[in-house]
Formats: sequence, C-alpha cells, structure tokens
Amino acid sequence: MDPSAQQDDIMHNIQDMIGNLLKNAIEKVQTTEMSTQLGSTPQEATTDSDTSLLQAQMDITEIKKVVYTMQRFLDNMSTMIAQLESGNIQYSQENDKFLDDYIDTADNIFEIAAFSMKDSLTGLSNKYGFDNRLVLEWNRAARDKSSLSLLIIGIDGYTSYKEANGNQQADILIKTAAKTIEQSIMRATDFIARLDDDFAIILSITDIDGVKIVTDRIFKEVEGLSITGADGQEIKVTVSIGASVQTPSYNEQAADFIMRAHNALKKAGEEGPGSVVIN
Repeated sequence: MDPSAQQDDIMHNIQDMIGNLLKNAIEKVQTTEMSTQLGSTPQEATTDSDTSLLQAQMDITEIKKVVYTMQRFLDNMSTMIAQLESGNIQYSQENDKFLDDYIDTADNIFEIAAFSMKDSLTGLSNKYGFDNRLVLEWNRAARDKSSLSLLIIGIDGYTSYKEANGNQQADILIKTAAKTIEQSIMRATDFIARLDDDFAIILSITDIDGVKIVTDRIFKEVEGLSITGADGQEIKVTVSIGASVQTPSYNEQAADFIMRAHNALKKAGEEGPGSVVIN
C-alpha cells in the first residue's frame, strides 16, 4: 500500500472511532440533562440533595466541553481527509506535516475516549470501553501469539440483595465491590471494567497459572468485606469468578472467548459462593 493510501485509511478509521465516541458523549449529555431536570443524577435517581444536583451540573459542563472538543477534532480530521482525497500530493508527501496534524488531532483521543468509556457509578471503564479494549488486546495477542485471559466476576447473591434492599443500597454494594476488586489489579496492562452487575478483567500475556494467581488475589481482597443492609444487618460479601484463557488467532472470534468466560461464571455460581471456574 502506498503511503498516501495508508494515511487515508488511518484517517478514516480514526474518524469512525471518534464519531462513535461523539455519539456516546452526546447521549451522556442528554441523559445527564434530563436527570438534572428531574432533580437527580442518572445513578442517584432516588436522591434529592443539593450535592447531587451540583454534581450533575458539573458533569454536564464537563461533558459539553468534551463534545465540543470532539466536534472540533472531527472537523480537523475531515480537513485532513479532504486534503488527501483531493490529491494534494504536496500534503501527503510532506510526511512531517502529516504527522504534525495527526499528532495534534490524536493527542485528545485517549482523554475523550476515557471520558466516554467511563462508568459513572464506579469510575471503572464501561462496556463500551471494555469492547474496545478487548479488540485491541485480542489483535495484539494474535499478532504476538501470546496468551490472553478474561475474568468475569459476579457478586454472589446480588439480585436477591437488590430485591431486598433497593436500588440505592445495591449501588453502594456495586461501588464497594468495584473499589475492592480494583485493588487486585497489579500491572498497568491489566484492565478492569463494569459489565452491568458483573465486572470484567482483561489480562494480557497471562496463562492459566497467571489467572490462578489473580483470582487468589481477588478472593483475598474481598475476604472480610461486608456491607450494611437496609435492616442494619451486616452482610458478608463474596464473589464468584469465571475465566477463559486463549492464545487468539485472527480467524477466531473474541465473542466466543467472552461467552466462555460468562459460561464459566454461571458454572461457578452453581458450585456455590466464592467459586472459580476456568475454561
């Protein structure tokens, strides 16, 4: 592929990614504004405090700032693509100029992406961030022919706890568990996300032995963790873990990898609280 065609592909790929991030951020603006009008934040629908309203207003300001940056980013990307598609030979051949423009626009990607991929309740990555990171790690492992591991962690008895204690108490349980489980992350390359009522950890260059080390660490962090129920009684918190381990190849699907981890968690749940199953 000639340099200009490669540059063109890079620009289109990044433009598509930022377009998706922009859509996600705009949806957050709309959701947060609606919640503010109703007198609560998205995650605190039952709370009617001045603090919650102030936080929601601050969130809107920050989100709008990010959306504006993303819109400007897309404008810059469109200009670069137009230059390349118009056959501006001088622009595409002046590699320094291309790289300068590329770096100027790409500098904001991770900041924008981190905001759009953040779970507002726990501060962890959300499912959107998880999906993007897994694709990255899957392709990297396929290229390097290295092991990739995925842990899906469920809070034992969470559904029953939520039914008995209500949404607000359930959110406190999710936040408490998230903070505790996050402490088990030791490497900068390890990645944790919230997936609805569960948590996921992506472990690059990690085989079954490495998974066992991490799961033992998670159980150790959670050991002794308890939370107060609506009736004032202390409830011991335990988790179960399902894991899948694979050396990916380009002709395999990451969706199967995820499904195996979910199935392993289901089996772990059937074995009883504090269980782990590795596929």
